[in-house]
Amino acid sequence: MAKRVKVDCRKYPSEQGCTVTIAGSVDEVVELGWLHAKMHHAHKDGEEKDLKNWIRTNAEPAAD
Repeated sequence: MAKRVKVDCRKYPSEQGCTVTIAGSVDEVVELGWLHAKMHHAHKDGEEKDLKNWIRTNAEPAAD
């Protein structure tokens, strides 16, 4: 079984006060986190590599 991690938008300031939490394997969280950041927080394609690295580094263990 893959180790589960999470990223919780409530911990990071945003204009819309996002409340989304994404949990899953590290690779799933990184990919979905990036897509969420791009679609809902207006991050640009040029930020993809840095933001994915940031998500990977800041993902926390998820309680099952």
